[in-house]
Amino acid sequence: MIKTKISHIKFSKKPIPLPAEYRATYKISQIVLILKLSCSGNKASLLKLHLLSWALKSDVNRRKLLDFIRSNFKEDFKTWGIEPALNRALSYAIAEELCKIEKGNYLLTEKGNLFYSKIINSSEVLNIEIDFLKQLGKRKITDNKILALSKKWEKSNDENK
Repeated sequence: MIKTKISHIKFSKKPIPLPAEYRATYKISQIVLILKLSCSGNKASLLKLHLLSWALKSDVNRRKLLDFIRSNFKEDFKTWGIEPALNRALSYAIAEELCKIEKGNYLLTEKGNLFYSKIINSSEVLNIEIDFLKQLGKRKITDNKILALSKKWEKSNDENK
């Protein structure tokens, strides 16, 4: 049996493709757009940010949310996803002072408004997201409606236990 001695180990970084939806800059841009285009007073709860971020993931999700709103919130609406990528992006957005937490809500800062202007002035990026959030507007889905929906799910879960 031959014994070999390892003198050193070398790791080399290899580029791997990362879907845009997991990239911090994409999620931070989404947060800024959501707060500016679809939130009254440019502020929202964490639950609302997760709902709108979920809606932005696909055409199907966008349609489901719009159908739910068009039904005057009467249609059955299943739970949406909670994304760790959004939570990480919120941490970065706060660290970069693009938004801040005020009274339990995320609020767009002046620096966030400047970043929003740069996004909007670039005709090459986030057009689907911008169009959807503009269509949604600031008053169609409020934090109170989202909270009522989540309480409905809690009650339903309690009854099913």
